[in-house]
Amino acid sequence: MIFHKKFGQEGKKIVIGIHGWGGSHDTFLPIEKNINEEFMMINFDLPGYGQSLKPSKWIISDIVDSLADEITKLTNQKIDILGNCSGALISILLSKSNKINVDNLYLIDPFSKTPWYFKIFTNKFIGDYAYTTTFQNPLGRFFTNFSLKGKRNEETNMTSSFKDIDKETSLGYLRMLVELEGTNVMENIRCNPIIINGENTFKDALKSLDYYYSIWENLKSVTIPNTGHLPIEESPKEIIKLIKEG
Repeated sequence: MIFHKKFGQEGKKIVIGIHGWGGSHDTFLPIEKNINEEFMMINFDLPGYGQSLKPSKWIISDIVDSLADEITKLTNQKIDILGNCSGALISILLSKSNKINVDNLYLIDPFSKTPWYFKIFTNKFIGDYAYTTTFQNPLGRFFTNFSLKGKRNEETNMTSSFKDIDKETSLGYLRMLVELEGTNVMENIRCNPIIINGENTFKDALKSLDYYYSIWENLKSVTIPNTGHLPIEESPKEIIKLIKEG
């Protein structure tokens, strides 16, 4: 079972929300609170997160295919997709499914390569311990969030969602995304990609633009001023505006 939450105006543009690492459908609450019936959103808990059951196997293609099946049950019209962080990578793969028809693909901070500081958690010797210390310990979450203060607004917290996240799920997704490196799976999309970065986000996310421009001729990019790695939380009205105008 893959859980979803729907809000917004029926009969208008449909936007599918795909959250990122450690998130859930609640990632899109700031949009729900600020939307004025401009469009409808259907936001999923990825398998293993929130109220969705864990997948039987950690295979990215199977997860993407199951998401496409769920979307077809909900609508047969053309959709937009909003993918947040690592959810942006899943959104790219989802947009290539022959089961759905995607118009605009909004991608927030899609890393073209997994940064070294995330790969630590997939290391077979210290990964499990490093993850537990960083994300499953209150003190670890506090210091990690503090160390990232330059990548977020003062009132936002980049680690709070990890408090209740299942470790197997979290590391399962991270390992699957690391395995995508060096492949061409992000190429040959059939929709309109728009990459959204906060002005103060990670340098690795900003550098990733070069890669995406090299594989997508029709790519557009937007930088939101005075915003870090969490544009949905920090600048939801800007995200809504971009989707509405798309």
